[in-house]
Amino acid sequence: MGFLNLKMGLTIFVIIFIVIFAGIFYMDKLNETKKNQIVSNVNAAVKLVESEGEASFPEFYSNKWFKGDEYIFIWQLDGIRVVYPPDPAGVGKNMADLKDYDGKPIGKLFIETAQKGEGWVEYRWPKPGENNPSTKLTFIKRAIYQNRTYLVGSGIYLD
Repeated sequence: MGFLNLKMGLTIFVIIFIVIFAGIFYMDKLNETKKNQIVSNVNAAVKLVESEGEASFPEFYSNKWFKGDEYIFIWQLDGIRVVYPPDPAGVGKNMADLKDYDGKPIGKLFIETAQKGEGWVEYRWPKPGENNPSTKLTFIKRAIYQNRTYLVGSGIYLD
């Protein structure tokens, strides 16, 4: 009887391991798909900003670009927010000193990333309507229109 219990226990362990591994693999694939979509959206937004400048800004408040916690935001390189769909009253606010839940200087990191051209910034930020932070990954890309340089970004929560 002991051998059967050991065999059954081992079988259950293997099944649980496979389920956990499959779940992790699925989440990685899902996050990779989301990341690719974010990059695509930011690239399209940069193209629009580089062709129309400030005239394009109202477009980013439309349902095409703003879907719940998925949206495009735009800052000037001095940190002044010029597009922010979740809270339009926040436009004009200087975000250069913005820090995440753990004190990471994400405002400065966003600006530095845009100055380099493009890249990802990972930080901890509460999801809308929540108080506890989650891991968030934001893709930032520089956009230039005439003599103005902007940072264009969008992010996803990973957990």
